[in-house]
Amino acid sequence: MPDIPQSAEVAQGVDEIRRRALLRLVHRFRVVKWVMAPMLFGVLAWIFTHDGAVWRWAGLAIWLGVALALGVRFGFGSRKGIERFCERDFHPFEAAPIAFMHVVLLVITGGLASPLLPVMFAAAHNSGLFGGPRAARTVYAMQVVGLWLLLAIHLSGVIEMVPRALIATGLPSPTFFIVLAFVLTAALTAAHLMGLRLREAVDEQLGQALSARAAALGNYRERADELTTLSAEIAHELKNPLATVKGLAALLGRGAEGKNAERVAVLRREVDRMQGILDEFLNFSRPLAPLTVRRLDLGKLTREVIDLHEGIASERRIAMTLETEGHTSAVCDARKVKQILVNLLQNALDAADSESNVDLVVRRIGHDVEIAVLDRGAGVPAGLGDRIFEAGMTTKPTGNGLGLPMARSLARQHGGDLQLGARPDGRGCAATVRLPVDGPPLGDAAQEQVEPTPSIDDLHEAPPSLVRELDRAVGATS
Repeated sequence: MPDIPQSAEVAQGVDEIRRRALLRLVHRFRVVKWVMAPMLFGVLAWIFTHDGAVWRWAGLAIWLGVALALGVRFGFGSRKGIERFCERDFHPFEAAPIAFMHVVLLVITGGLASPLLPVMFAAAHNSGLFGGPRAARTVYAMQVVGLWLLLAIHLSGVIEMVPRALIATGLPSPTFFIVLAFVLTAALTAAHLMGLRLREAVDEQLGQALSARAAALGNYRERADELTTLSAEIAHELKNPLATVKGLAALLGRGAEGKNAERVAVLRREVDRMQGILDEFLNFSRPLAPLTVRRLDLGKLTREVIDLHEGIASERRIAMTLETEGHTSAVCDARKVKQILVNLLQNALDAADSESNVDLVVRRIGHDVEIAVLDRGAGVPAGLGDRIFEAGMTTKPTGNGLGLPMARSLARQHGGDLQLGARPDGRGCAATVRLPVDGPPLGDAAQEQVEPTPSIDDLHEAPPSLVRELDRAVGATS
């Protein structure tokens, strides 16, 4: 596989994956302490039973003191402490006490004849694999220095490190200890390098995988942008023919009666619905236009939106109430905020049961103005969460799943947000828009340039010659 250059983001992803893997490994092997701890204390008890020299007790006290200090420092007694321990590479000054503890443990259990000597190789390997290069070099250097220090003590005979229970047949010769020190140094070096090289190999593979994934996502994003642009162009081109169709349907309906009039009415309603879908798709797919902001009374704007929906609410026998609290003006784009509220109120009316209420509350909260649309419907289905704001996600039989994502995008363009949740009493849905009182962040508000949208009610969209032909056809049929 060819090398793929790694960005800082990819390197950060590699570190995160490695730390998560280390955390899972540590949690998985937590049970090992219930096996290792009895074995360690069993070896110590056996040695101290047969050779309880004063200097061994002093070394054990030092070892326990350092172990207690490390436990407090890293919080090994709690799950959060272990997680913090795995979140970052070791600093050399943090790795040094661990290597020192191991050397002290070898001194009090027999030096180069200690039964715990093989643990050095695991420490050298794992420090390179999990601790980071600097910490691994610190551990390796202290282990090698400690190893040769143990050899010097053995050869000098200052203290007898080998417990009496292990020298029943006599001590090995000095040559044996010298050869053993060379062999152990070579083995420690191999374990140290294996840990570092394994870490490098794993990081390289992870980096290549993440870089390849980033490249694939970039290609997918570019392709998705191309398809979005193309579909938006197609949707825009369909608006004019739809306007023409509706205009022609209006002409046909002038002289239609009975079933023909009903069919023309159905045709116009379906054209209206198609036009609404195209409008929402175009609003969702095109980049958000710059904001044109001014200070507005959001309570008054909300009242205008309620007035627009009184006819629909009356047909469905739903009462709408407005409650305003305090000073509710904010710097915002009136048209876009109105679009947000229209979408939310339509959703509330669709969800609300007949003979129920939809309550709108506008209030000042700190540096924000909050507009809550509260209905008595079924609420957001459990488990959906923020997925309700994904494009195409809808709970309506005839919905297209574009209204809520667009409404949230417009709210966030103002520096605010849109959230859906349950009403405080648990019966119904609460859609809450928050907008900053002082307007969007500096630079987000500018003179808006909006592409004019042809009205489908304009009969002049139809070609004049075709209109004349239809007029003659309608006159002939009537």
